[in-house]
This record gives sequence, structure tokens and C-alpha cells, in this order.
Amino acid sequence: MTAQLRWSRRNLFRGGLIAGGALAVPSLLSACSSTAGSTLEKLENGETIRIAYADEVPFAYTEGGQAVGQSVNVHRELLRNLGASDDQLEFVLTDWGNLIDQLGSNHDMVVAGMFITPERCQNAVFANPDYVMPDALLVLPGNPLGLTDLDSFIESDAVVGVMRGTSEHEYARALEIPEDRINPQENLNALVQELKAGRLDGIALTAINLTLQADADPEVEVTPPFVPVIDGEEKIGAGAAVFQEKDTDLRDRVNEELDKLLADQDKWMGLVKDFHFTEDYFPPADMTAESICGEDYK
Repeated sequence: MTAQLRWSRRNLFRGGLIAGGALAVPSLLSACSSTAGSTLEKLENGETIRIAYADEVPFAYTEGGQAVGQSVNVHRELLRNLGASDDQLEFVLTDWGNLIDQLGSNHDMVVAGMFITPERCQNAVFANPDYVMPDALLVLPGNPLGLTDLDSFIESDAVVGVMRGTSEHEYARALEIPEDRINPQENLNALVQELKAGRLDGIALTAINLTLQADADPEVEVTPPFVPVIDGEEKIGAGAAVFQEKDTDLRDRVNEELDKLLADQDKWMGLVKDFHFTEDYFPPADMTAESICGEDYK
């Protein structure tokens, strides 16, 4: 079954290099500069908004002191179409685990290629997906344990490495892999060090992250992509921007601009191809945040 077929609507998760960057600054713990009202009003008033990202290639990362990546490029385009100037968009490097927790205190919105999940929908507002992505495993050369997907860790004594707080971390727990066989780290570099040191047997993350890592490092290799299956359902990775609960008006305006962008696949490709995205990662037309969040959609 091809990846595109596996992303068909019936299988969706229900219920449950570079084109000019904006200035990236270190994460701050101070509250956002903010006026009363919504983030959309701040944009319309010409004020600066703070946009959080985590350092994750190719979605959003720092290069040459600037925030770049697929998610940064797409959403800068959408916000420009809403009338924002580049100097209104302040990108804030933030730990992955704080992207949602610090919404409203450290930053106004999140652009990090974050997968939509029903659990995250309980605490934040998601735009519609701007890409889809299968997972893969990063292993040592020759794949000594023959790992193929997350189920491989259930059926063996292997230890899985995950980025803390990611969907793969949630999936490992949902599959009841024992906690002492889940090795969570803050970023991919730390996970690769754990893999090479023998403290884990395979890293679960999106296929594009791991393919880029394997291309750059001959001491590791990537397995073929797979779609995690939890409770009998395929969990399709679908990434989107994230907003505060008060900012459904901005989310709706971003969705309107996203609809226009996705109506022209060539234009979408023009924004993402430099980050190793292909047509395989184009989101299906009937995939929405509401269809993934279910009753937790805001």
C-alpha cells in the first residue's frame, strides 16, 4: 500500500532550503507584550506577535540566526496574506514541551509542524493541516534487531527513543510499551547519541526528519515509512499551526488563507520543496482539524 493510499480519509485519526527568514530570538520566560483583545487585533493594529517554534529540521529551525523551515515558510506566507509585515512576526525559539504550555505567556501562536491530536486539542486551538507525514525508525546500520514499526518494540525487549512530548511519545505509551523501555530526549541529536551509545535500539520520529539525519550520518540508517496503528486505527501525522483558545478568529482567517494555498498545489510546493517536502506530503482535501480533534475541537 502506498503512503498516499494510506492517507485516505477513511483511515484518518478521528476522535481521538530556504526562502528568507524572520529574526529568531531565544525563548523568554517573560509574558508576551500584549494588548487586550485577540492576536488578530494585534496584527491588524500593526503590533508585533510572537511565534514559537522548536528547533526541528525541516519543519522549523534556526539557520543563520533566523527561523526557517517548511512550517515557518507556509505560515509566514499566510500571515502576509492577512496583511502582516515581516517585522511584525517575531519568531521565538522554545522547548518543544513548552510550545502549548506557554501559549499566551511566552508567545501568541505556534508554528512548529506540530501534529494535531485529540489530546492536544483539549488545550489549544489548531488550524487545519498544512501537510501530512508518516513515521519511520532510525537504527544502527544493518538494523540489528529487525525493527520495522512501533509494534516491533512491543514484541521484543528493544528500547524506543522518542522526542519528549511528541506524538511518537504518546503512541509508545498508548501501545503500553513499558516506561523503562521508552527513552525520551529533548531533541534528535540527543536521541542519536543515545542510539550510538547503545542506550536505545531505535528512534521513532517523522520519516522526513530521520531520512535527513541518515543522509547526513553514515553511522545510522532509516527504515521504510510506516503509519502507527493505535487501537486498530491508523494515526496519520498531520501538522498545523496552534493558537490560544481566545484566538479562534485568527485561526479561522488562517484557515481561509490556507484553503486558498492548498487549492494550488504548485504554489504549496514552491513554499516547501526546499525543505525536502514532496507531493506525497500534501494534505487530503477533506482532512480538517475538526475531523482529527473530534469533540475536543475548539
